[in-house]
Amino acid sequence: MKISVITVCYNSVKTIEKTINSVLSQNFKNFEYIIIDGGSTDGTLEIIEKFKNKIDNVISKKDTGIFDAINKGINLSNGDIISIIHSDDIFFNNDVLNIVHKNFVTKPDLECLIGTTLIKKVNSNLILRKYNSRFFKKWMLYFGYSPPHPSTFIKKSVYEKCGIYKLNYEIAGDFEFFLRIFLKFNISFKTTDEKFVIMSMGGKSTASIKSNLISNQEILRSFKENKIYSNWFFILARFPIKLFQFILK
Repeated sequence: MKISVITVCYNSVKTIEKTINSVLSQNFKNFEYIIIDGGSTDGTLEIIEKFKNKIDNVISKKDTGIFDAINKGINLSNGDIISIIHSDDIFFNNDVLNIVHKNFVTKPDLECLIGTTLIKKVNSNLILRKYNSRFFKKWMLYFGYSPPHPSTFIKKSVYEKCGIYKLNYEIAGDFEFFLRIFLKFNISFKTTDEKFVIMSMGGKSTASIKSNLISNQEILRSFKENKIYSNWFFILARFPIKLFQFILK
């Protein structure tokens, strides 16, 4: 069973090398590595070039946003399982893909494996939040709470069955995708206590009050588009869960 690892990046000169090294140092070797760059001008491409003999596919072209870039990677992939690791993320250790592979081989009907993401302070190794997969239950999606995207490994057949990421979302395209696959298509999934990814604090959805507002509006819209009921009160209820993760990191 082959794994496709996809990294999307844009002007990531400060972090991309750590991401690449964390992928290429995996003990499990039956994987392909795809990098989708949005047309970087800061030296990112020069760093990627150093690893060109170890990366299966590199595309550098302007895109319409992060979900457009992810979709390009999915469409290029040849693996059975898709992993999406961004340019400021790293795998928790060198055995992550090995653990993921064993889970899918042990349970052939499994369509999605969800692990834990650790969120650290920018330019530091201090862990601020433990985004634990064990918190996730499907009913939580009704309250705007989704599993940790970087530590979610999904079979390519799910994308073929359920569709890829929608491009009319600026921030919450991953939430809409999760809403679709878990609540509309009812795919099979498993959560594990294993830590899979370390990412830096400060994603686009939390960058500002405006970003939070856009994210909440898009989450509410995703329910309407999928004809699933929710409301503002439900969506805002997810914030106490996030706060709890800071306390129990």
